[in-house]
Amino acid sequence: MHKSLFSFQRLFSLKNLALFLSFFILMVTVGLIGYTIGLNQTQTKLDDEHQENLMLREKIKKSATTDTQTNMLQEGEAKKHDDEIRHLKEKLKQVCLEKKMVEANHEYAPKDKNALPPKAEIKVLPTTKPSNAKLVIIMDDISYARDVKAIHALGLPLVMSFLPPSACHPESAKLAAKESGYMVHFPMQAVAFNDEEPDTLHVGDSEEKIAARIAQLKHLYPKVRYMNNHTGSKFTSDTASMEKLMPLLKKEGIVFVDSRTIGTTKVPQVSKALGLRYLGRDVFLDDQDGVANIKKQIREAVALAKRHGTAIAIGHPRPDTLKALRESKVLLGEIQLVSIDKI
Repeated sequence: MHKSLFSFQRLFSLKNLALFLSFFILMVTVGLIGYTIGLNQTQTKLDDEHQENLMLREKIKKSATTDTQTNMLQEGEAKKHDDEIRHLKEKLKQVCLEKKMVEANHEYAPKDKNALPPKAEIKVLPTTKPSNAKLVIIMDDISYARDVKAIHALGLPLVMSFLPPSACHPESAKLAAKESGYMVHFPMQAVAFNDEEPDTLHVGDSEEKIAARIAQLKHLYPKVRYMNNHTGSKFTSDTASMEKLMPLLKKEGIVFVDSRTIGTTKVPQVSKALGLRYLGRDVFLDDQDGVANIKKQIREAVALAKRHGTAIAIGHPRPDTLKALRESKVLLGEIQLVSIDKI
């Protein structure tokens, strides 16, 4: 009996051990299965995230490449545009330089190339001595810094008349602002000259249009007190046009100086009707090329100043004109070179 009991207990213990081991194995198996499943799910998630990251990187890379290509394209187009602008500016500069060298007789633009400019008005005899004679020399078409520099280099009190700014000479108003005194060379319609400046006044322009142009020039040249016509042979010979222009200038305190680009100018009559003193050109210095010819014209201007007490000459900042003036200083010393407000 004792032996039987021992056998039973031993059997029970083995059974329990077997159950325990079975349970343990089962739990381990379940745990391993769960771990494996969890590991697989985690790996799958990691794989998905990795794939998503790869796709995102690829997208960013593609976007960056596209942006770079776009920027390169934009930069290329911008460079091409800049090159075109630079080319056009150089072309415009060349055209302007060629235009600048047009013969000075463009001011009155005669149909006959050998024609002389209109003569000066007949003046009364002076009451002053020849030694007190006064001569005004106006230099028309001042547009560039080189013009101003060349005139200052002469050391003569010449009067600079500046063209309004344009694409060819955009800095003319800024150059004038540095001068203590200046004139404005007002573009007006010619009889036979087609290479006009922008915003040239034409016969038939309304009073409102002319007033607006004067206001624009006053804004550009706030110190202006005198204006003379650039070309203008057709405009100044038209009574109706001058009857619109001159009262508007008078209202602004601006004196009109007649360049006398045509013999039939109406400026003297309109000036008289408005109670204004007429001021007009007596001599063109460089209507014909050549230093010798220009010196001859300078002598004529000096002689007229001595004969009539005052005279007005007009020239241009051309090489021959500048040289002739430089070589005529002794002659010019015989009279007084003055500004317009001194005559």
